[in-house]
Amino acid sequence: MGGAAASAVRIEIPAALRGSLEEILFEGLGELEFSSTAAPDGRLLLWVDSEDLPAALAALGALGASGLSTFKEESTDWVRASAALRTSVLVDRYLFDPHDGDLATPAPPGVRRLHLPAVRAFGTGSHESTRLAVRLLLAENLRGARVLDVGCGTGTLAFVAALEGAARVVAFDLDREAAFATREQARANGISCVYAFAGPLEALARGARFGVIAANMIHEETAPLLPALRAHLAPGGRLLCSGQLAEREGEFGNLLRKTGFRLVRSLRENEWLGTAWISSNE
Repeated sequence: MGGAAASAVRIEIPAALRGSLEEILFEGLGELEFSSTAAPDGRLLLWVDSEDLPAALAALGALGASGLSTFKEESTDWVRASAALRTSVLVDRYLFDPHDGDLATPAPPGVRRLHLPAVRAFGTGSHESTRLAVRLLLAENLRGARVLDVGCGTGTLAFVAALEGAARVVAFDLDREAAFATREQARANGISCVYAFAGPLEALARGARFGVIAANMIHEETAPLLPALRAHLAPGGRLLCSGQLAEREGEFGNLLRKTGFRLVRSLRENEWLGTAWISSNE
């Protein structure tokens, strides 16, 4: 997250606390604007406006963070700085570009360029797990399909599904900013048949069925949803999962099999895993 240039303070969180805090920062820090990254030594680094420092430290303390260090830094527009460092990503026949105007990357022949501005911390197509999810989508026949994008971020997977010929794409996220971003970027990229909402999986009609469900989320986020996701799959439908660590492949696979899924294909990129599943009774 971020905003206009301001006097910034860096908060350093010990590496031992990073794993427990990283996934709950957005919820734990509430409305506070911040930027974050992982240092090479494992520490978690946060930047907040100096005026927000007391509130940020109080919120981090409530999350169980201790042993924090703070350092005042020169005024910086963190959103602009982060965006400038991002580059376009080519995945098969799609180019995901965070830049526009003079900085835009021209698409090669036969490649569809999607402008996904780096104004939020998710969904620009630059992460390995997103690339894996896109490749899994492209391996499916989406022509005329109904597709569900679970935890849509800024809608990258929903957009690819729509452009691949899906008849209807439903995208949702618990973060309302993600749903807003998906709607905005769908319009900006001229993509129709994408319907986005903010809320939980339970907000879907009980009888809603999808030929393809894509979930680019970490293990702990995906696991509780598996029975409901299976219930929302149409006969012969595929569940595409990305965002899991390859080192936990066995654990994740056993969980899917116990929930009633059978593995169709598996992809890896660096330490990340992408898998496609079908109901085991199909």
